[in-house]
Amino acid sequence: MKLNDCLATWRRSIPIVCCVFALAAGSAQAPAEDEKPFFPLLAWDDVRSEDTVKKMAEGGINAIAFVPARMLDACAKHNVKAIVYDDRVTPAWDKPFDSKRANDVLPEIIKQLNGHPAVYGYHLKDEPDGGQFPELGKSVELVRKLAPGKWPYINLTPGMGDGYVKDHLEPFVKTCNPTILSYDNYAIGEKVAFSYGFWANIFDVRSVALKHDLPFHAIVLTAAHWNYRVPSAADLRIQVYGALAYGAKGIGYYKYCSEPLSVLDAPDLGNFRQAPLDEFGEKTVTWEHLRNLNRQVQNLAPTLLKLRSDDVYHIGEIPERNHGMSEQSLLAGLDSGVAFVIGEFTHADDQSRWVMVVNKNLTESAFCRPKFRTTPKSIGYLSPVTGELKPFPAPWYALAPGQGVLLRLD
Repeated sequence: MKLNDCLATWRRSIPIVCCVFALAAGSAQAPAEDEKPFFPLLAWDDVRSEDTVKKMAEGGINAIAFVPARMLDACAKHNVKAIVYDDRVTPAWDKPFDSKRANDVLPEIIKQLNGHPAVYGYHLKDEPDGGQFPELGKSVELVRKLAPGKWPYINLTPGMGDGYVKDHLEPFVKTCNPTILSYDNYAIGEKVAFSYGFWANIFDVRSVALKHDLPFHAIVLTAAHWNYRVPSAADLRIQVYGALAYGAKGIGYYKYCSEPLSVLDAPDLGNFRQAPLDEFGEKTVTWEHLRNLNRQVQNLAPTLLKLRSDDVYHIGEIPERNHGMSEQSLLAGLDSGVAFVIGEFTHADDQSRWVMVVNKNLTESAFCRPKFRTTPKSIGYLSPVTGELKPFPAPWYALAPGQGVLLRLD
């Protein structure tokens, strides 16, 4: 159970604004010397059997948020990275973090497990309030000292506005010295097509991430529960491609299994359903949709990890905290469609310019016909099917509801 679910009422400026998501800019987490950088596609869930790990991996998951030591071998077998969970370190969902309690056992845990090929990080706390940051900072420091290159995992609450930046994000960075910013935000509800609080939240996370040269990860909704609807293929696409347009360097999925967490003393919420794995552990249509989407992201990932976010703006309705096109924007508009989010990037290797165009319409496809302020000599698109850069087939290329496309401008 996510703490932000319980506190959702005060967070919402409109219905279903915030609940789970994670982050935008900078380079990927510094890997250990023997590892290559990778783009995490994280199941924000616990695992109790190798069968679950296997099904996650088959669906494109390459990291898991709660992994007990006994499941590390299964993760390695299926090429999935693990964030180690130990209840002596991570308290119950509604209990504060205690650095003394955690730091008494972290040296032993790290000594025993850090050499395991599956270990990607150590789970500290989900959605702490700002009062816990000093305690968390002590354990982050210890993990960074004893396990260089591993992620001291902390996931932040959603929010938006100057107060969220000033009173939550900035103090977290200053006090905890994180390696990655991670946050969550749920944007789809039974009575709401798509919450624009999603865009306000990720705008603020991206801004702080850029300021401090940190990568950010976004956790998005993949399971119906409470008043959140069963996610459609378009719902999944807009959340993921929307985050990529802002520069996210990792995506998390809450939840992956249609059942309560077996950790954190989390209660049963009652109506978990149609997650990628159902309450009996079987694959659902959501699993099929997410596998397809994960394959696309995996093909884009080597390039995404090299891109630095320069700007992001909206065409059509402008969400709170965000802005539309400016005279400095690469795009001057689009000849088709009514609602888009545009991300502009610079490639770290050759300083080439890239643009991601995302169709925000959740019910209708739109032709991708961008108008540039300065006409490029050529335009290529990075195929989400093959990962190859191909000539952009304007004016015929269309975007499904929620779909994005990554363009290279030469």
